[in-house]
Amino acid sequence: MFRNLKASQKIIFTVLTGLCIMSAYFVVSTYFSFLQEAETSELRRLESIANTVAYHIDGDKHEIICDTYSEIGQLTSTTSDSNYYSIWKVLRNAQEINKLETELATLTLNDDGSMDYIMCSLDSPYVRDPYDDQDVQEFFDYYETGGVIHQYTDEFGVWLTAISPVKNSKGEIVAIVEVDTLFDVFITEARSKLLRNLLISFAIFLLIGFIIFRLVRQVTKAEEEAKRKIEESSEIITQKNKDILDSINYARRIQSAILAPREEIFAVFKDAFILYKPKDIVSGDFYYFSNVDGHGIIAAADCTGHGVPGALMSMIGNDLLNHVTREKKITTPGEVLDHLHKGITHVLKQDGKHGETRDGMDIALLSFDLNDSTKIQFAGAYRSLCVVREGEITDYKANKFPIGNASMTRGNFTNNEIEVKKGDMCYLFTDGYADQFGGDLGKKFMVKKFHKLLIENSTLPVLQQEKNLNTAIENWMGDHEQIDDILVIGIRV
Repeated sequence: MFRNLKASQKIIFTVLTGLCIMSAYFVVSTYFSFLQEAETSELRRLESIANTVAYHIDGDKHEIICDTYSEIGQLTSTTSDSNYYSIWKVLRNAQEINKLETELATLTLNDDGSMDYIMCSLDSPYVRDPYDDQDVQEFFDYYETGGVIHQYTDEFGVWLTAISPVKNSKGEIVAIVEVDTLFDVFITEARSKLLRNLLISFAIFLLIGFIIFRLVRQVTKAEEEAKRKIEESSEIITQKNKDILDSINYARRIQSAILAPREEIFAVFKDAFILYKPKDIVSGDFYYFSNVDGHGIIAAADCTGHGVPGALMSMIGNDLLNHVTREKKITTPGEVLDHLHKGITHVLKQDGKHGETRDGMDIALLSFDLNDSTKIQFAGAYRSLCVVREGEITDYKANKFPIGNASMTRGNFTNNEIEVKKGDMCYLFTDGYADQFGGDLGKKFMVKKFHKLLIENSTLPVLQQEKNLNTAIENWMGDHEQIDDILVIGIRV
């Protein structure tokens, strides 16, 4: 029967069969894992309640009760003894607040090794009622440390239990608090929650199956239509190219949204510019900024490739930099690059083996102490920092290994501490500007000429610098194609 189905029907049948198998597997695996997780969660809850109650019980008063009442039945009312009543209120409140079905109790260890119940959250006193389950060894093992007991059984059923020690003012353990729940009650509630979750999951699977069914049917119809209209392939290709271009344009919007807003950057670096000229619609170069614990961190990065592959790397790099600086609060450039390298090699599964990808990025990263404008720190992977002061340029060299490419011999990135003064211009850039072909002979612009251009413009207002740098590279390119992404960042101290 399967062989008689059309190709589109086979695809739909295979997809729906796969969804059914996935649903069955999900139900079975979820059932057992959910129950185990639910039991663990319930034990943690009971342990938390026990610890809290033990903390609020006055151990000295508990000792007095133990010394005062040596036999069962001596205390007939919870209110007749003020010490008993104060501890009883703690137990009763805990039971009501936490909506526990079973009572809370305290037990004390006698000199002969047996245990007696001393307190209970019931309305009637429970003093010196012997503890009958002497074979539950965990009560004795956890007397001094507290802990949880998984599913032990007595004449009333199967229990989940947590215990916690009660101490007097001398720090001596005088009793333990016992908090229980019947396993049957717990398992019924857990199964109800599981059933509800499974019903929701099943509904989601049905919805996904319906969507996939519709999508597959649409795709197969389009393929059949394309076969019938092979003569119109040129029009179809044109349309597909438009769709691809639309997708890339949309990707540019996503990439632009990921980059730090320039308003945010210029709010910290008030005298700065960013010249950003992607070769294609999306770029493998990207600039990064974060303001963390009084440090303004800014970077110029050049990812492997340009266009869509470079853009994908740039988004990975931007996300990892956010993780290192914003979440881990690391602001020292050398350490930031060390963590960035580890993140890239982990994400790209680079472990130094032959034949693996060598993708990664070159980067120059600056950290400004916003409370002391004379101190900056720099680290770079193949990308240097240039500082221009009074017509002289200083080139702070980067380490000669990239971010990524685990097969390459390397050490930690060098962290450079640099003193600057007001009026100094700091420049970060990728290699796209200096490597651009142009001029009458079609040669590269070159680093030396680029440094000279920075010196000539360093005293101008930053917006004029950006305009002049853009005009210079446009004039240099002329009719030549732009060969790489271009990124130059200038910051006046």
